Amino acid sequence: MRPVLLRARQLIATQPDAPDFDDTLRGILASAKTGGSMAAAVDSWLEGLDDTFIPELGARIADTEPSSAELPRMNDLMTELQGRSQQRFERARDQLQTLLTAGEINRMDSQLAGLVRRGEIDAGFFYVLLRNLEDAQRDNDEGGVRLLTHIHTRTQELLEGKAEPALALLHKLTRLDQASIRLNLLRHNLVPQTSAPLPGGGVLPLATPAPATVSPMALAAAIEGALDKICALTVDPAAKLATVEEIKTVAKEARAVVEEAYDAQVLDAFSDSLQPAFMRAMSRIPPRPLGGEPKLV
Repeated sequence: MRPVLLRARQLIATQPDAPDFDDTLRGILASAKTGGSMAAAVDSWLEGLDDTFIPELGARIADTEPSSAELPRMNDLMTELQGRSQQRFERARDQLQTLLTAGEINRMDSQLAGLVRRGEIDAGFFYVLLRNLEDAQRDNDEGGVRLLTHIHTRTQELLEGKAEPALALLHKLTRLDQASIRLNLLRHNLVPQTSAPLPGGGVLPLATPAPATVSPMALAAAIEGALDKICALTVDPAAKLATVEEIKTVAKEARAVVEEAYDAQVLDAFSDSLQPAFMRAMSRIPPRPLGGEPKLV
């Protein structure tokens, strides 16, 4: 998997619930006007911003008339946020350097778990990590590739453990290459369980089926949220298209499982919620160029 496509995938894991862009923008600008400082306003809103906010703000600035009274304030906000982004990338670089100098794998894993537990891992960390992985691959540094790949895999696993069940399931599904394994995982999570495994082998029938770990509509909501975040990323359109196509494959497989286990009403609700989400996503990505497969770098 190419690093730029991996970077697009990280939004699934690191940004579970994005606030509404317009509400957030109005809130920040109002705070800046009331408090008299854009820096203070950003401080008060920073934890609520996700990694799609800056790209969306850039698009909004580009579409705003030069004569608009809001344009200077949005430019001030962009300047402040870009400075914060640079600080975040510097922090991510320091985090990765600390992990790489931990001395042994168990200590490194323990430090990484602490970062995730404290909420200190974000898309900036993945960006720095994948850039270093790309450099190691280019330099044929096999040891570096193995170590950085381990950090990448463990970080995803730890984030999945913190995520809401539907989001964690979606992220796991997009990391699996075999359709048969994805279907087994979907059936295990989406279907109410009628039996429980016994420690010595075999199963125990349940008088009342246990609820599904993830409801179909919860998975649909996670897919819709992931699509919106992927489309807002400032990466190559072909990378976004490839990621959307992967999610579409997962959605089709999930629909088949829902059809097996639920009535027509649930199946229709699942399908009806995702069709406009995929149409919206595809309309926001430039069409695939003629003459071959898209480049992902």
